Amino acid sequence: MPGTGATEHQEPNTVTTAAPTVWEDFDVPAHARGGQVTLNLYDHLAAYAPKRPGAYLRISSDRFGLETGVDRQLEDAQDSRTRLRWGPFAKIYRENDTSAFKKRKVVKSDGSVDWVVLRPEFRQLLADLAHGVIDGVIFYDLDRLVRQPRDLEDLIDIVEYVKRPVTGATGGRMNLINDSDRHMARMMCVMALKSSEDTARRVARQHLSAAQNGLAQGRIAYGWVRKGGRKGQLVPDEADVVVRIFQDFMTGESAYSIAKAFNNEGITPPSARTWSSTMIAKMLRNPRYAGMVSYAGKHRVEAAAAGDGWSLVLFDDEGRPLLGTWEPIVTPKLWSQVQFEWQRRRQKAGIKPGESGVAPINKYLLSGILRCNKCRRGLVGHSYRERRSGRTIRNYMCPPSDRGGCGGTAIAAQTADAAIEEAMATFLRKQLQAAKTDQVESSGAITALQARLDQDLSRKSELIHQWSEGSLHEAGLTEEDYFTMLATLNRKISTHRESIAALEGAPEPAVAPDELLKNWTGGSLRQRRAILKRYLHSITVQPPLPPSDFNRSELVKERLTPHWKSAGELAA
Repeated sequence: MPGTGATEHQEPNTVTTAAPTVWEDFDVPAHARGGQVTLNLYDHLAAYAPKRPGAYLRISSDRFGLETGVDRQLEDAQDSRTRLRWGPFAKIYRENDTSAFKKRKVVKSDGSVDWVVLRPEFRQLLADLAHGVIDGVIFYDLDRLVRQPRDLEDLIDIVEYVKRPVTGATGGRMNLINDSDRHMARMMCVMALKSSEDTARRVARQHLSAAQNGLAQGRIAYGWVRKGGRKGQLVPDEADVVVRIFQDFMTGESAYSIAKAFNNEGITPPSARTWSSTMIAKMLRNPRYAGMVSYAGKHRVEAAAAGDGWSLVLFDDEGRPLLGTWEPIVTPKLWSQVQFEWQRRRQKAGIKPGESGVAPINKYLLSGILRCNKCRRGLVGHSYRERRSGRTIRNYMCPPSDRGGCGGTAIAAQTADAAIEEAMATFLRKQLQAAKTDQVESSGAITALQARLDQDLSRKSELIHQWSEGSLHEAGLTEEDYFTMLATLNRKISTHRESIAALEGAPEPAVAPDELLKNWTGGSLRQRRAILKRYLHSITVQPPLPPSDFNRSELVKERLTPHWKSAGELAA
């Protein structure tokens, strides 16, 4: 400065150039930007607003089919959807008059037996949620959604896999996307299950008590007034028909011949279009017609045996049949004689005690699976010997009118079996090929992701080593570059691991396609029928085609119209 004698130092004119960074010529695709991590994962997932949610509605009992209960549930579900600002319902799953507690015995495609709650709409919901048909669910209340822990766990598995909200319209707005709500749902489901079991126990006890007091349980049988103020009183005309059934049977008539005679005479049956042998057989075994109490409930030590009317009778402490409060139609002596005659005929026919005595279903591949195009009745396999050639002819026929059919449809068994065998084998091979392709693609994707994960882990390790050794400047990196790159690598590593876990944890089919193909080509007739029922609802047999082609097998194929199950039904 002037007057100080100091000399001012002048800096040379220089241009400062920023050092090149690792992000030059580095483009991030739009869909990958903004990747985040959060400690409140479930709050983040619960904030997702589905664009195409589904609504699940269920009521246990609706005897008149009015569906007013599920309609009210839908109103509340719509209100919750609006409040949550979700999109309109893509699908509504209604299960009216359906229990979520009672189990049924089912035979799986591999021949094994299981006891499950049959709820097709619930299973369809699980499949649709897993496959992205819907992206969220609103259910009315947890006790409407599930009553069995197994069903709840199936739903939770899918929720954890797809990471989409499943919330209740009532009961505190429970959302299964949240782990704490899932644990609460598990406890509530167990309590609901106990409540159902307690109710079932009390109802079973009431039924036993009523039976011990001589009160009729269940539906009022043919022969008595079934509705109204005179319920339980004798209907003279029907009572005469019942007496005739017992008397005709004792004179040597069969259940089939009795049913046929009644249909020919135009006698009105109890609750069907025509009389059948099954209907007559049940009436002959029913102890209520002799004034004795029938009980086959939960408290019976041994279950009622097929074809044995005595196994339905409730006895007192002294071993005598309990008598009901209603007026009997036949005498106990006649009823008892019919039971001995029934067992004699069963033994003569080679039917063992406890067996149903129905013609074995495994004699024909497509019995019951083929359906008549006129009356929708299942076709039954038959065989007879042709007089001229002596050959045995096998075919499928619609039962006659006295057995619930129309008798108007028939098809050759050999060519029908061959057509379906060929079609199913082709279908299963395609399924196996598709499964192998998916497996190869999945394996390849996992291998590629693992390689990228290993590469990023190596880069992360090297970067940390450079930082710890203080050699970042040798690579042209600053401290800020280090933390930025480290955060990016952590996000990529986390994404790779989640993608690998998702591919490795994808739900596997209940039965492997190669196992199904093996059971179809070399399995028993029972296994093959189970496979058909796994993939098909039924096969409609159309009317015969004009014989314009000498290849009869092709004409048979044209007559068969399969009704395949949907992907959701197969997934369930």
